[in-house]
Amino acid sequence: MTGTANASVEHQTETSPGRRSARRRALIAGATGNIVEWFDFTIYGFTAAVLATVFFPPEFGSGALLATFALYGVAFLARPAGGIFFGRLGDRLGRRRSLSLAITLMGCSTAAIGLLPTYASIGVAAPLLLLLCRLVQGFSAGGEYTGAATFVVEHAPSHRRGLYAGIISSSSFVGSILATVTVLSFSSVGAEHFADGGWRWPFIIGGVVAMVGLFMRLAVEETPAFKEMQENDSLPTRPLADLFRNHWRTLLTSFVYFASLGVVTHMLLGYMPTFLVLSADVPSTVALLMTTGALVLAVPLFIFFGATVDRIGRRPLVRIGMVMSVFVSVPSYMLIGTGNIFAIAIALAALVIALSLLASALLVILEMMPTHARFTGTAIPYNIAYALFAGTAPLVCAALVNATGSDLSPAFYATAIALIALPILWRGIPETKNWSATQGSPTKHF
Repeated sequence: MTGTANASVEHQTETSPGRRSARRRALIAGATGNIVEWFDFTIYGFTAAVLATVFFPPEFGSGALLATFALYGVAFLARPAGGIFFGRLGDRLGRRRSLSLAITLMGCSTAAIGLLPTYASIGVAAPLLLLLCRLVQGFSAGGEYTGAATFVVEHAPSHRRGLYAGIISSSSFVGSILATVTVLSFSSVGAEHFADGGWRWPFIIGGVVAMVGLFMRLAVEETPAFKEMQENDSLPTRPLADLFRNHWRTLLTSFVYFASLGVVTHMLLGYMPTFLVLSADVPSTVALLMTTGALVLAVPLFIFFGATVDRIGRRPLVRIGMVMSVFVSVPSYMLIGTGNIFAIAIALAALVIALSLLASALLVILEMMPTHARFTGTAIPYNIAYALFAGTAPLVCAALVNATGSDLSPAFYATAIALIALPILWRGIPETKNWSATQGSPTKHF
């Protein structure tokens, strides 16, 4: 009887007057905010070479670039703390409040980087201020992706949760693509002009656009699932403790999933341009364009596979993605190593397809989590896994090549991670198509 009542409540919520417009606004606000967050977070990596000369003393030489990339990694280390903070805030005070604060911090810290005085002006304080800005960026990013996904999926009609989750996942890549285009546009004025101050504008623009995303988020309603908890006076007091006590298996499954996804994603985003240049003798500009092209391909695939899981269920595509992740890396890297542009394009497309299939499991993770701790329960494993595996993926790949002398060693690393994850995810990922996002998941699955 309870299941029928729950389904009736959810159906009434979805068909009530104004819900279609509210869902559309929530989807746009969630996706736009996620685009802005990832635009702001990605710009740093694309301007690292210039930032090294601006924020560190000239005598550092190549060490300045290493220090700049170290600050890139520091942001990932701050993300777990952000995930815990924004997750608890989102589960106790509301998804909308948490996401609004996250995008505010990201926008302010990004604009601040664009306004920072250089090392020549204030000395050692310059890199310290840059470090502070990167920590704030990483902290706010810890609450963005999983928070936006939670917000949008809880707004989505039950028969389109996969589509909505796919749009949110793809919006992260849209932000990275726009960051690439913006940096290339400003750097086209010439290296000297870009280093002299042109590098500031992408950061300033990112901060301004973040405020637009903030206003969009403030204009939408809280999710039906959270409002129902408010009405029933069932808001959690200790969501973190409840997760580790009653849902630790779900947390473990989520961690393994995000670790596998993070390695595939950041080997493509962070390491692939370097691999194309060093191992396939592809010019750096062509390497950047091909990597960006792979991201462009990922956007419609994420959405398509998201819509597909709404029709056929979650498990089939997720399992195909798991198996493909095991077998795709080594052949793809071998193709890339030939240096043939056509072969490289095929390899990148194969990697993107595997990534897109694997990414469809985000919805399952959200549906597996109990409603009262969904934000926290998704943010913690995601951010810890990304700090340990995604943020370190480019460094691990470079270290493996140096240690083994084999350009294929990164592919074997990705394969090993996928092999370890396969049995855990095969057993741990249930079919959640008919589970209620409003009431949360049946406890027997945890």
